[in-house]
Amino acid sequence: MDLFEPGFIRAKEAWLRPAYSRRMRRALLAAAFLLIGFASTAYAGSELALTPEQIKQLAIEVADVRVATRSIVTTLPATIIPPINTRIAITAPFSGTVLMAQALPGQSVREGDILVALASRDLSETVVRLKQAEADLQAAEVLARRQRELFQKNLVSSNKVAEADAQVEKIRALVRESQRLLTIGAIKINADGSYALTAPKNGRIVEVKATPGAALQAMDAAVVIDTSRELWLQAQLPAQMVGTIAVGDRIELPNGDAGKIISVGISLDPLTRSTTLIAEIPASPRHIVGEATSITVVKSPAREQFEISADAISWIGGTAHVFVQTAGGFTPAPVTVTGRTAADATIEGDLRPGQRLAVSGLAQLEKIMGGE
Repeated sequence: MDLFEPGFIRAKEAWLRPAYSRRMRRALLAAAFLLIGFASTAYAGSELALTPEQIKQLAIEVADVRVATRSIVTTLPATIIPPINTRIAITAPFSGTVLMAQALPGQSVREGDILVALASRDLSETVVRLKQAEADLQAAEVLARRQRELFQKNLVSSNKVAEADAQVEKIRALVRESQRLLTIGAIKINADGSYALTAPKNGRIVEVKATPGAALQAMDAAVVIDTSRELWLQAQLPAQMVGTIAVGDRIELPNGDAGKIISVGISLDPLTRSTTLIAEIPASPRHIVGEATSITVVKSPAREQFEISADAISWIGGTAHVFVQTAGGFTPAPVTVTGRTAADATIEGDLRPGQRLAVSGLAQLEKIMGGE
């Protein structure tokens, strides 16, 4: 139609009238959505005829449809962390100066191995106090016995006996406290007054914070060790996924390793609107604490599902489709994607195991489908 024809001008004027244009716009938009929906289904089941030579020229590759052995629930970013209570910080119970360090990150240690040696005046003073308290305790016990003997002969009152016994208990408490301080951290006291920190369990050294010449305050961490080779994974589970994932569900890692979920939080972070998910995986030299990775949560299929390559999915008119290979080309078929990773996907649809789907050249097939 010529833009200057009277009919076009009248239609344009009618379109520009507010009341009429609103009705027309709604009608046209509704028609457009219907056409889009029709386009996404009109070609479903219609074969796109292609010869073997054309398929080769378009570089279309195919992969088989398989019966799903697991249903993909979701994929989440995750971080590898050490299991709780398996990472131990070895602290210096007495302040002092580091004389030597016999530990390096990554080394394996056995229980009782010397890790760090320190010179400490606090340790020397504690040892002196212990010896003095032990001597005072011995004298107090002798005096208490003498008071009890005199009391039996009616030479002293019972108050004297009570006072002597109380003095014994007071000094005995001082002895116990000094002994306790000297056993913190399973330290070894050297003849020269220095002491050594030892490994409380077998493990691997994670970090050495004490260097020769450095000063350590009392209860500062000198060495950190891992006492287990098992690893955990921590991820943030979105609010909409809470309730669909439970303790015991299986997880898969990109390298093929697998584990299981051992904890799912019961409250949401107000900022991220997510809760914490923790899973365990077997020890492996391919993983390191602090590494960023991803986990795929999978379950056993509750109904018939298929497993296909993720590259086989094409979105046409907002609906997931796959292109099924036929004797004469390919046929588009709508499917429902129930879960997906970067490599594969689980779907539901009118498919059969063994059918072959296009996994490359989908853009060209879409163009052919659109008549281009």
